[in-house]
Amino acid sequence: MGDHTDTSGNEAQRLRTRLVGGLRSIGVLRSQAVENAMLTVPRHRFLPEASLRAAYADDVYVTKRDSTGEAVSSASQPAIVAEMLEQLDVRPGHRVLEIGAGTGYNAALLDALAGPEGAVTTVDIDADTVGRARSALDDVGCDRVAAVRGDGELGWPDGAPYDRIIATVGTWDLPPAWWDQLADGGRLVAPLSIRGCEHSVAFDHTGGVMRSRSIVSCGFMPMRGLGSHEGAAVELSSGRILTFHVDSEVDAAGAEGALDGRGSTVWTSVRLKVNEDASQLSLWLACAFPGYGRMSAPFGDHGAQRLLMRWANPAVVEGGDFAYVVCRKVPGGNEIGVRGHGPDGAALAARVADQVSLWDRECRDGVSLQITAYRAGGRAEEPEEVADARFVVPKRHTRLAIRVAPVSEALG
Repeated sequence: MGDHTDTSGNEAQRLRTRLVGGLRSIGVLRSQAVENAMLTVPRHRFLPEASLRAAYADDVYVTKRDSTGEAVSSASQPAIVAEMLEQLDVRPGHRVLEIGAGTGYNAALLDALAGPEGAVTTVDIDADTVGRARSALDDVGCDRVAAVRGDGELGWPDGAPYDRIIATVGTWDLPPAWWDQLADGGRLVAPLSIRGCEHSVAFDHTGGVMRSRSIVSCGFMPMRGLGSHEGAAVELSSGRILTFHVDSEVDAAGAEGALDGRGSTVWTSVRLKVNEDASQLSLWLACAFPGYGRMSAPFGDHGAQRLLMRWANPAVVEGGDFAYVVCRKVPGGNEIGVRGHGPDGAALAARVADQVSLWDRECRDGVSLQITAYRAGGRAEEPEEVADARFVVPKRHTRLAIRVAPVSEALG
């Protein structure tokens, strides 16, 4: 096993140090252990096709596309890598399973955190991805890491039980294998999708229940294989590149071309400060409306109103009606509004606006949404277990009970 030391010269070290300093300054790096790992593991050695500047930019880097041009493997943005490692809290000696090998870079970071007494296994469904990761890991001396080919939905039972499991692919559910292979008292971090709203959730596994400790907005390529879950996308306007993305369970037909017609806007008086995180609002609306989806305007074309978010803007479809969250500048930040289209679009916009206001009253200033996951057919079927839930979202393998709770309770 090598020491992860960079041997490519001062330029790579300088760029890596600058990247880590930037991540620290924006608050995603909070522990010395994760900072040290990111300072010592040479990311550019896992991206040999990239320039040094691209390798150390705080941006995603696509490494493989399918026959249609869709990205199927990538090196994740360093900011979300750091955030998820902080969520995972790997300690020396931990046994760690990673779902989604990518370039192997994240596995090398995990190896640095787990240390000589720990063990890291990374599993991926794609043989080319596993081969690439294995080669890069060997190149930097991470010979302790096991890189194996398999379906991430099934985990990797040979190394179980694990103290930590992390998924670096988007997942719609928490499959049974992950529950079975995670030690009691262990932690799972996974990009979990709720009606198309994706967040990296850190779950503590105790007594057969998963309880969220932290929730961070993110976006990952979806899991392939047994855990794949198809979505749908429709164009919102014939004249502009505005798209609405939903889970397969949602009938999105009513959103097609919705922005070509006239609409009306309801302003809420709810305000967000400049750069304030709106991920909890997105999650709230995703739980409140079965027709929730995310709206994207990749070229900055926001239509008649400014979107609150460029890539995953909250939106809702119901039959032939469509409503989406907008904002306008006010002193100190932005005021949130909801714009509606369709025969009863104004009424739908008003109901979405009511939920925005309810979120503002119930889920700010020291409180947040927290998720408790129960295995389907188990404790989730007992009404008393979800009696205090603000929302309940069923999945195939799990049932999610989502409530409002003090932030200190989650971190306690």
